[in-house]
Amino acid sequence: MRASALVLALLMAAPAGAREAVYLMRGPQLPVQTLVNGHAQVVTPRGPDEVEVRVATDATPIEARAAYSVIRRQPTAGVPSGFMLPPALAARLDDRADAWEAATQVLEWVARRVALDPNDSFPQDATSVLRRHRGRCSGLANASVALLLAAGFEAQTVSGLLMTDQGPVPHRWLECRFPGAGWVPADPTLGLWTITPRHVVFADAVRRIPEVRVVSYGSDPLARLPFRSGMRLRPNEGIELICRVVDPADAPPVVATLLGPEGEVLHTRLAPEGSFSRLLPGRWVLEVERDGTLLRRQELHLSGASRHLLAVRLPRTSTRRGS
Repeated sequence: MRASALVLALLMAAPAGAREAVYLMRGPQLPVQTLVNGHAQVVTPRGPDEVEVRVATDATPIEARAAYSVIRRQPTAGVPSGFMLPPALAARLDDRADAWEAATQVLEWVARRVALDPNDSFPQDATSVLRRHRGRCSGLANASVALLLAAGFEAQTVSGLLMTDQGPVPHRWLECRFPGAGWVPADPTLGLWTITPRHVVFADAVRRIPEVRVVSYGSDPLARLPFRSGMRLRPNEGIELICRVVDPADAPPVVATLLGPEGEVLHTRLAPEGSFSRLLPGRWVLEVERDGTLLRRQELHLSGASRHLLAVRLPRTSTRRGS
């Protein structure tokens, strides 16, 4: 499948929890098409030097699958000349941890030690920013990428625009590559592994901001994410909900539907057990039915533990759906 078709397919098949924004842009420097874990951008020509840009983000769990020890065994490439991992940070990166946890600790290190200063006029290279503990968005991205590279990860900065309420501004964030999950974006000025539909990717630093008309903004994708170190965190693994019919024991299979706060609609068959995975914290509604007849409806508040077990007891009487 061509890259453009792949990105378009992802947008069209995006889960109900995905957020999408649409922009019209005109100018000599325009966005590029891109697809990573949690962020897809489709660019469609609309006229001379004009494009429609559709940006969709997905805050569902990342699902990286690798131990940090595997990352550490790979050759390190791209580390800035003379740059070294701070000993105190290196001591925190346990080979027994998974790769996502190690990379998250790197981002936390930057968040705790480097303050965002949009007016910082000093050099924004990683060494300078880490030495003075402050920097612009480019400085935070450069510092994060340098540390991730020194820790053994593949990482790179990303340039583009951030669509603020006051208009578009040049911005920089990063991507880190995880086995099993691919490239995952993160904006160090925003949170841990978080990004929004207001992030528009360009091939290089934006020198001339195009004319922008906002067609629609996606809703805030961060509101449901849990906190870590005071920042929103896109988790690596989501919550798993296991439902099991326990009464009556000889009941034939039923269908369970899970309704999410952002319009998610998930289905599983309880025969007598079924499960839902990759769930974010929040308020969900479970409906159990058989042949169009609603047998049970229950509100659930999922948080904390990565696995929830729910005993589903079926009533002797039922309600016809729609009645």
